Amino acid sequence: MSRIHFKETQRYKDKLIPLALGVVGLMAVVRGMNLLQTSNAEVGTVVFLFVLALASVGAIFALYRLKLKLSISDKKIKYKLSPWHSAKQSILWQDVDSCKIVQTSEAAQWSGGNITFNHEKRFTLSGRNGLALKTKSGERYFIGCEDILGLRKALDKVQE
Repeated sequence: MSRIHFKETQRYKDKLIPLALGVVGLMAVVRGMNLLQTSNAEVGTVVFLFVLALASVGAIFALYRLKLKLSISDKKIKYKLSPWHSAKQSILWQDVDSCKIVQTSEAAQWSGGNITFNHEKRFTLSGRNGLALKTKSGERYFIGCEDILGLRKALDKVQE
């Protein structure tokens, strides 16, 4: 039986994007209602505005449903990004070629310096902070983590 050294659950926390989506949705509803009160309202435009408002609400709902679970044990790394993954995904330590912790400051995350084009599978809700893995088969993964210090301690225990 493997011993779990690290466990973390992340949720979507950003307030700016849902606020912007909410403003867009509210403006679409207000504009649609104003168009309905005029005598020469185009039905297509009104329908488009109400669909835009519904899409904004749906996007806000989807963002707040996002949840990333990460656990690290002696034998494997398990992660699940809900609602995209229906089951936990795992990477065995014996399949890992290299592993490093990536920690990027808040300002650097917006600079563009963290953009990579190496076909990396990214699962993160915390920016470019977390665990970068390369498997022996050549696949690259980035799994986000908020508690970098706890992650570092867990990796030290696993690599002993």
